[in-house]
Amino acid sequence: MVTYCFRTFVSSVILVGLFTAPAVAQPTIVFDYTYDTNNFFPVDSQQRTTLEAAAARLTSRLTDSLTAITPGGSNTWTAIFDNPTTGATVNLVNPTIAANEIRVFVGAQALGGNTLGFGGFGAWSGGGSTEFLQSIGRGQFDVFSAGSTQTDFGLWGGTITFDSATNWHFGLNAPASGQFDFLSVALHELGHVLGFGTAPSWDNLITGTTYNGSVANALAGGPLTTTADKGHWAEGTTYLGQEAAMDPTIMIGMRKEFTELDFAGLDDLGWQVVPVPEPASIIGVVIGVAGAWGGVRRLRRKPESVDAPPVMAC
Repeated sequence: MVTYCFRTFVSSVILVGLFTAPAVAQPTIVFDYTYDTNNFFPVDSQQRTTLEAAAARLTSRLTDSLTAITPGGSNTWTAIFDNPTTGATVNLVNPTIAANEIRVFVGAQALGGNTLGFGGFGAWSGGGSTEFLQSIGRGQFDVFSAGSTQTDFGLWGGTITFDSATNWHFGLNAPASGQFDFLSVALHELGHVLGFGTAPSWDNLITGTTYNGSVANALAGGPLTTTADKGHWAEGTTYLGQEAAMDPTIMIGMRKEFTELDFAGLDDLGWQVVPVPEPASIIGVVIGVAGAWGGVRRLRRKPESVDAPPVMAC
């Protein structure tokens, strides 16, 4: 069994509804491979294709309008994050982030132990006009408020590191036995980048390990619980028979998609999540102020048991 910090399972394919998208803004995750000096993500590789597919699956359900971050003159800022390949702190001065863009730096290194990957949103520092500083919160919350009062979440982006030594399945088809499913881990880690288990507005929903988010609890039919560190749903949390993507473990050879419960968690922490259309409207198709905080959750792997394949969690 393997543990990790952000993921889940389901089947190798999912049934999705094709419906008319609302005429609203949609965030876009833009991956930056600048620090991928180990070349884990070669140009035009299946790794990149699958990573981008994971991002599209998440953002297709989000309709938040994120303001641009445009430094200039006395308006300056620094994006702060860990280099995904070396772990060293990066201070990136005055990047311009387009409206509705979420920039995520990715890479890989040999993480050792039971770790499959880790990720989270980035920190920042800055100075300038109130309007400019608020833009770093992407128009989603008051950057001058204390974390304990936040009920929404906005981010410039973040970072994800994958384990370069893992035997990965990179395809969009079902994973083979003996391999860990890269799509599943990518979805899980992107969930952490989007604030699941990492954002102040997520932490504010939890008392002890009791989850108080109204949307997810309504789906579950009662109060959910989280891991002790508040980073995931409690081990074994399921929705309609599917293990939640954001519980702390995944088995080798298993695919875990985001469930409605996972999307409800994003809704509770502040994202505007498009509901799934009613069955009658579905066309069935199977398809494979200074930022004094930042959030990162780690994905770990437990030793394989005698009678079960490994699981990852974090």
